[in-house]
Amino acid sequence: MNEPPPPGRLRPRYVRRVTDEHVGQRVSVRHLVDDADRGPRPADVVGRLAALDDDVMLVIDRHGDLVTLDPARVVASRVIPPHPRRPPEPPVGTRTAPLVRDAARTLLVDDADRVLLVAHTPGEGRRVWTAPGGGVQTGEDHREAARREVSEEIGIEVEPGPWVWHRRVVFPFRRVWLDQRERWFWCRVTDPPDAAETPLVDAGIVEARWWSPDDLAEASDELAPARLADHLGVLLADGLPDDPVDVGE
Repeated sequence: MNEPPPPGRLRPRYVRRVTDEHVGQRVSVRHLVDDADRGPRPADVVGRLAALDDDVMLVIDRHGDLVTLDPARVVASRVIPPHPRRPPEPPVGTRTAPLVRDAARTLLVDDADRVLLVAHTPGEGRRVWTAPGGGVQTGEDHREAARREVSEEIGIEVEPGPWVWHRRVVFPFRRVWLDQRERWFWCRVTDPPDAAETPLVDAGIVEARWWSPDDLAEASDELAPARLADHLGVLLADGLPDDPVDVGE
């Protein structure tokens, strides 16, 4: 019988602290997630490291899902070898081979017709305001993803209403290129949360704010989609559409 190699021979294959030098390699990351009953608890993510900087870590798992982690909540991380029986994580996320993913967003609109937007910093000093939302995870549908993302990003529970918009957009986020197909859901909020008090637990979000129609009209360069003010104005004036409207630019 062949004996396993001495432990010392395996050590060079592992790195106990993942850094940006390991982008493209397979990693295992243990991080803290919030549990309503037990408080912070550890969880594990395994996949290909797609990007890492001071405030966000991006990992593409074997399902092709993009996982966003807060480096400040990482307990331990290491480079690991390929799985002996499972296929490798897909080599996507580049300009020529963007990661294709479905996404869901929710238009939270209060009784004063203000819409709640969150600010992302996708890189190169840019700031983009859009509706709360993100990628549909394996096993979810778009509505479930929309509900989860609102809870995760701004800490409130809502029931998304009708599907009103859709768009396809290709863009870079922290050096990872995404080919994203979005569904946008409508949701009237009768008891709007204080944007300044939202927890912003998503690692990619830096601010939340309620925007009036006039505010939106003055900020098209920072909005996604850029004509968000126009499209929202149509919804408020004409009511919800019978079929989802393409709002891609």
